[in-house]
Amino acid sequence: MSKKDEHSVQEYSIENTVVDDMDSSIQQVLKDEAVIKNPDITEELEHADELEDQPIDIVRSTVRTVDNPSLPVYTFRAWFLGTIFCILGAAVSQFYFFRSNSLGYSSFFVTLVSYPLGVLLARILPNREWSIGRFSFSLNPGPFNIKEHCLIVIMASTGGGSAYATDILAIQDLYYQQDLGPLGSILLLISTQCLGYGMAGFYRKFLVNPTAMLWPSTLPSVSLFNTFHEKDPYLLGDRDEEKDQEERQGMSRMRFFLIVFACTFVYELFPTLIFPVLSSVAVLCLIGGPGNMVLASLGSGFSGVGILNFGLDWNAAGATGPLFTPWWAQVNWYIGAVVMVWIVCPVTYFCNLWNAKSYPILTTKLFDKDGNVYNHSRVISDGYFNETAYEEYSPVYMTPYNAMMFALSFVALTASITHVLLYYGSDLKKEFWVWGKNKEQRKYEREVGMDIHVKMMQVYKEVPFWWYAVVFVVTIVISIIVCEVYPIHLPWWGLLVAIGVALLLTLPIGIIQAISGSQPGLNVITEMICGYMLPGRPIANVTFKCYGYMAMAQCLGLVSDLKLGLYMKIPPKCMFAAQFYGTILGGIVNYVVLKIILAAKRPVLQGIIPDPTGQWTGRSSSIFYASSIIWGAVGPARLFGPDSQFPGMNWAFLVGIVLPLPFWFLYKRFPKSKIPWKMVNVPVILGGAGFAPQVPTNILITSFICGFVSQFYLYRRHHSWWAKYNYVLSAALDSGTFICSLFIFICINGINSSVHFPTWAGNPEGNVEYCE
Repeated sequence: MSKKDEHSVQEYSIENTVVDDMDSSIQQVLKDEAVIKNPDITEELEHADELEDQPIDIVRSTVRTVDNPSLPVYTFRAWFLGTIFCILGAAVSQFYFFRSNSLGYSSFFVTLVSYPLGVLLARILPNREWSIGRFSFSLNPGPFNIKEHCLIVIMASTGGGSAYATDILAIQDLYYQQDLGPLGSILLLISTQCLGYGMAGFYRKFLVNPTAMLWPSTLPSVSLFNTFHEKDPYLLGDRDEEKDQEERQGMSRMRFFLIVFACTFVYELFPTLIFPVLSSVAVLCLIGGPGNMVLASLGSGFSGVGILNFGLDWNAAGATGPLFTPWWAQVNWYIGAVVMVWIVCPVTYFCNLWNAKSYPILTTKLFDKDGNVYNHSRVISDGYFNETAYEEYSPVYMTPYNAMMFALSFVALTASITHVLLYYGSDLKKEFWVWGKNKEQRKYEREVGMDIHVKMMQVYKEVPFWWYAVVFVVTIVISIIVCEVYPIHLPWWGLLVAIGVALLLTLPIGIIQAISGSQPGLNVITEMICGYMLPGRPIANVTFKCYGYMAMAQCLGLVSDLKLGLYMKIPPKCMFAAQFYGTILGGIVNYVVLKIILAAKRPVLQGIIPDPTGQWTGRSSSIFYASSIIWGAVGPARLFGPDSQFPGMNWAFLVGIVLPLPFWFLYKRFPKSKIPWKMVNVPVILGGAGFAPQVPTNILITSFICGFVSQFYLYRRHHSWWAKYNYVLSAALDSGTFICSLFIFICINGINSSVHFPTWAGNPEGNVEYCE
């Protein structure tokens, strides 16, 4: 095959893995997608096995097939900077958790700041080497390298967030007057975080090693690491002369990154501070003028469905990951979003179905029989549900759209299981079957179609499975102790049910996320299961949700980091140590900061006195508390039972089981149809359908345009530019936006919240969309 033909095969395949001896459904869909895009390459694909093992095209364009096992990874620099950024991230995330202006801790920020600090340490630390027996140690083993850099970011990402279980501790302290104490609180935080960590060791074989499990959200990070270290000598090892010439054409990735980063930082000052009207341009409201409630409901991106609304802010445009999410996944997601938000929601509202006009068109609030916001404190006595007070006060009512969002979460859950069994069942069966064979057979059969990056990682010793198993078992024991000893009211068997739910559903949800970047959640279903099992126990319900949902979410987050480590060729045992260390350290810091804030801001967070700055609201804790009341106290039987406002909601589970079947049958019946039935992904469609109102609707149009330009137009028409700059562009936009937000918060909102940009047409006193 000529180089021209070879490039043709690579360019026109969305997920171009080599079609080798493995006769799997994943390989077949990649071949089908390539033929759909360019029927002329059918013959070339038939001989694709002549090519060297290659990963998916978007991975091949980003991830280097070169490694230097001699590079030091366990360095003082890595652990020192990783510890600092982990502590900083955990403290900052917990601090912002209680504030109205939330600010996420970005891994791109860590990547940016840790690089010059690592280089600085490499220059100033002494080069002396200490020896103890057979072991030697140096504070400065050489130039700051890419593996150290990656390990720092992984440490910060695993421990630099706000642990989900801090919600439990916060509402127990603020609303239920309970305190688990330092030991119980830290054990709760660590056990909920590390439970998923133990699960990750099992699912890594299914969600990390296969080529098709690309984890698109990791690619901008890989590109940014390569950009910072593009002059490292060993990174040039996989380039031939032709590639070197291509690299020299145009500006370097580093220069491109710095230019985009600087421009983004300056531009984001406008929609964030100077010209906030740009954050959500409501065309319908601008045409009809303020006060038109019909147009406001249709055109507002903050309180409406966002028809013809443009969010000229990367916070909105980049919300769906348009520059790294595969185009087929974006199309599925936007189909679900448009149908549900722009069609179903307005029809339901303006036709007044189920009395929809009695409520706002998009809201997550709950209401009483008089249409007021539900006062859940009236139905709780001493932390338990008071049925008599509930009967005297009012049943819980919600908007029809909010009820449909609950139903969609049920449908998405069972649809994920069906979709994975239909499309990937043969591959999972083959993997489990290989496990039952002897060591030599397993090694041979896995190496037949092994991903090139997995092959390269064989030079390192893998983490033994029993390491993860020990973490998993010990975490379960600690979790049982926490639930039985402390006032949580979740029996040990209930905890095991939560863990069982996570174990059962992590694999299908992980496959969906790994190939598309979209994650169906378990938070609603776990609340519902516990609500039926243990009605009237609000703390037990949120704890059950935390162990069930967070075990899955934490597991997949760690699996994503394992994929990043695979791409960056980080030794597995280094990954294990960094992830485990970051998780433990982050949980401890979360608890310390949580107690400091609760002691200082308790009356404000409880709503007893107002905060004069308007920054301390405790909104997240209030929402979590309301969730404990609705699902734990009131319970799903009253929400969706025969006498409720929306009876029969549980039938949504059955709908999810059968919904993927028609598209699968169409693909099997018409495999060469011009309509790519194989690429219809029902769970991703449902993920798009259920994004609002948790996320503003101003993201739809702008993010769709960005995704179309990047993943469709540039990928096909300017593939060489796309391969060189696309993920660098994504990282630069995210980095510039985060640094600008951090700058505004610290220099303006954080220091003196009374300082605001002067009022003008682009920064009105009232509604920035001119809808009210």
